[in-house]
Amino acid sequence: MSDLVKIPMASVEYVARFDRPYVGLIANERPRVFEAVVSALLPFNFRLANTEIVSTGTMADHKVIFRLPERGITFQFGAEEYRFGKEGSSWISVQEDAQVLLAAEHALLVGSGAKVESCSVTLAMHLQPLAKTREEILGPFLPEPFKPLVKQHQTHTFGNHLKWPDGDVLLDFSVAFANGIFLRLTSQFKGQPLLPDILTKVRSDEETLFGILGIEEAPNA
Repeated sequence: MSDLVKIPMASVEYVARFDRPYVGLIANERPRVFEAVVSALLPFNFRLANTEIVSTGTMADHKVIFRLPERGITFQFGAEEYRFGKEGSSWISVQEDAQVLLAAEHALLVGSGAKVESCSVTLAMHLQPLAKTREEILGPFLPEPFKPLVKQHQTHTFGNHLKWPDGDVLLDFSVAFANGIFLRLTSQFKGQPLLPDILTKVRSDEETLFGILGIEEAPNA
């Protein structure tokens, strides 16, 4: 039987990288694309006061940032990529949040003609076991030769970082929550699959990882 955990904090970031730098997005085409994205976000209670234009650093650092504070959502674009972030994310609100991404994304891509070469989704969350300690859950994933060192030196934290061709996962102690585990899971994609397909893959990756850890989110936790 899986051990129950609660998730007091979670976020998600979607990053789409262009096939080449589109300098017009930070130069002569920026006002037109900017207005297109603003129009796309207005139905979601967007306010112009929640916009920031960053024009310092290298050309790669220039970007436009749109925020929907009441939703915990940020959308930004530059010459090389665009990003969508959601604080306080959950699978319950994912479809509603996806509508914001799709609207802003469509306005940006149609307005600029930019093409996406690859994309990724990163989930970051803090987990709190309801019955076990975090050491009990993460302990089995610590290499056996290191376990005597953990006991000898009273290690305050230990984690694992695994990478594979289309993603990676980081597990460690949470510094934000007592008896908490920090988990970061990244799934990478070639091209730009349809958003429902991306979400299905990410959900499957999360469920697989939870299964390996022997945990599941407690209902109404």
